[in-house]
Amino acid sequence: MRAVMTALVPVLLLVGCAATTEWSRPDTSREQRLADEKDCEAIASYQAFDESFASKPIYPPYNETQFITEGGPEGGGRNVSYALRGARQYELAEYCMRQRGYVLVPINKP
Repeated sequence: MRAVMTALVPVLLLVGCAATTEWSRPDTSREQRLADEKDCEAIASYQAFDESFASKPIYPPYNETQFITEGGPEGGGRNVSYALRGARQYELAEYCMRQRGYVLVPINKP
């Protein structure tokens, strides 16, 4: 246990020092950026939720892993499972922001 903790301390220190990012677009106010982020998050949340229910059955999925399944109980191709909803939501929100002209830029911590 002590060896694990000794190995994790440097990793945690590095993660704490990592630069964070924020969305940026020229000539856009902070209020507009926050409104666009909120809008994109709402769109992404709805889309990811909708896609997760396309995998049928509604709940719980008929598989052991709850990841992408081949076929499934009703046959067909690859299905998006419930466990992937968060990752898909992030991907959709990022796509939405990029389509609106935003780019992720690092912010330096003081």
